[in-house]
Amino acid sequence: MIVLGIDTATDVVSVAVVDGDVVLAASELRSERRHAEDLTPMIDFVVKRAGLAFSDLAAIAVDVGPGLFTGMRVGIASAQALAHALSLPLIGIDGLAALAAAVPTATTLQFDIVVPTIDARRREVAWATHRVHDAGATTRVDAPQVGSIEDLLVAVRERGQNCLFVGDFAARHRDHITTALGPQAWGIAFGDDTLNWPHAKQVALLAHGQLLRDDSLVDEVQRRAPSVPAMYLREADAEINWATRSHA
Repeated sequence: MIVLGIDTATDVVSVAVVDGDVVLAASELRSERRHAEDLTPMIDFVVKRAGLAFSDLAAIAVDVGPGLFTGMRVGIASAQALAHALSLPLIGIDGLAALAAAVPTATTLQFDIVVPTIDARRREVAWATHRVHDAGATTRVDAPQVGSIEDLLVAVRERGQNCLFVGDFAARHRDHITTALGPQAWGIAFGDDTLNWPHAKQVALLAHGQLLRDDSLVDEVQRRAPSVPAMYLREADAEINWATRSHA
């Protein structure tokens, strides 16, 4: 089953095509807020690079957040339009889950939990705790949250388990996190630069897994226009500012 994955939820825009668990082609670009301009040519490039036509696709997958409000909207709108035009199922993927799934099995087996982080702007972070199983796979154990770095540290302290942080936020605040948590019986570590942002490869691979587990997702497109909600976790900055002015 061939799945096209799209990720525009962060500063890095990526597109990938997978067939089962094989990545046929992928591209990524540090977009500098030019997500809408960059995405369409990247989709065309990746499909052609894989030696495919759009008619070969079986499903579209998109990172629905958390992340940049405008970026999420660009990716979701493009994915919905493409899925509608091709009459394909559309699968929304949690970007934090995509980050956790990108950690190599040999690495996850060294830890009890993986905590992916995404910069939520306004000095806040989005995160979710993922438990590591015996085979090295990860499963989310709590809902995605957004808050201050201190909120994140409290959540990690409460679990008291060997923890791997991944994502750009944790990477940029590595010293703060290390100092704040201090020495303890359980350990912490940080992923390398390849794990700073979610990628369309993992988005497509996770969607493929969902499609294999639930055949109804394929049939759903026959009953309604494909659509997925964005995972905002909080109001957009513009909405918050408008509400603040309205109550001033």
